[in-house]
Amino acid sequence: MTDDLSRFPILGPRERGSRVHHEVGLPGPALAGERWTVTSITGARPGPALLVSAGIHGAEYPAIQAAIETSASLDPATLRGTVVVVPVVSLPMFRERAMFTMPQDGKNPNRFYPGTPDGTYSEQLAWAFTTQFIDQADAYVDLHGGDMVEALEPFSICSGGETEAHRKSFEYAKAFGLPWLLVTTRPVQPSPGTTTNAAAVARGIPSFIAEAGGIGLLEAEPTALLVTGIRRLLGHLEMIGDAPPPPEVEPAVLSKFEWLYTPTAGMFYPTVAVSSEVQAGDVVGTIGSLTGQQLDEIRSPVTGRVLFLTTSPAMKENGLLMGIGVR
Repeated sequence: MTDDLSRFPILGPRERGSRVHHEVGLPGPALAGERWTVTSITGARPGPALLVSAGIHGAEYPAIQAAIETSASLDPATLRGTVVVVPVVSLPMFRERAMFTMPQDGKNPNRFYPGTPDGTYSEQLAWAFTTQFIDQADAYVDLHGGDMVEALEPFSICSGGETEAHRKSFEYAKAFGLPWLLVTTRPVQPSPGTTTNAAAVARGIPSFIAEAGGIGLLEAEPTALLVTGIRRLLGHLEMIGDAPPPPEVEPAVLSKFEWLYTPTAGMFYPTVAVSSEVQAGDVVGTIGSLTGQQLDEIRSPVTGRVLFLTTSPAMKENGLLMGIGVR
């Protein structure tokens, strides 16, 4: 393991037992002139380098707040190793309260990792974040949640596979302790790239996504779930000695994430809620016209649990309705 003090050269020299707030620029012509807030907590003793990010989607506020609270609460005097926290990666999305896509290019930034150095804004940002931060870490957790129009049950996602990075990703996500753990072997949406965690694992770095909160609200409970999960992970990595205990019930492992879309534009009337258990063939909602007619009946193709649900009734054709986790 490389000494954690030599990691993250973009942050400049760091000293043991220090907390430093950095304002850094990232390489890429589309990113010129922008500065990202990063906090490094460098422990008094050497150890692993953990990267924590949030704000890949800029309106997922409990995730962002959990990153902020983590960066402020860790004690460098008792920490072993280094924790680097990037509370908002997609700054334009955060500033504009943009859902799902980057204002500069209309792309979902979490479908373009590891990015390219000469692509659009989202692709350059993904490449810069991958090379300057993800590649420097021994482990990486990316905090997310429901966006402005999504209600969500807390869950984690990691990539399934046979490598050491895959094995450790599952181990770390389990230690984080959210109630549901989705192990994916294929992307949920076709895209030119992939998600932060999948890109990291492909580069040999254990990684997972942890999600809590939603619908544009900054709430204490989901924020605390994520903060607690980070501290559990730090304890698992033997970076702190006062980690919270593991949850009383181990996370339930899910093997598939089924996303449901509407074939018809209109008003969405769900007949299920987040955390509902559904059977294959169950009616989970309807689509109505603006004159009050039912246009479509939405049935679940799988048996599973509703992990997220679109809370806005306004639906365009092929609009995303919900995600169902399958054991």
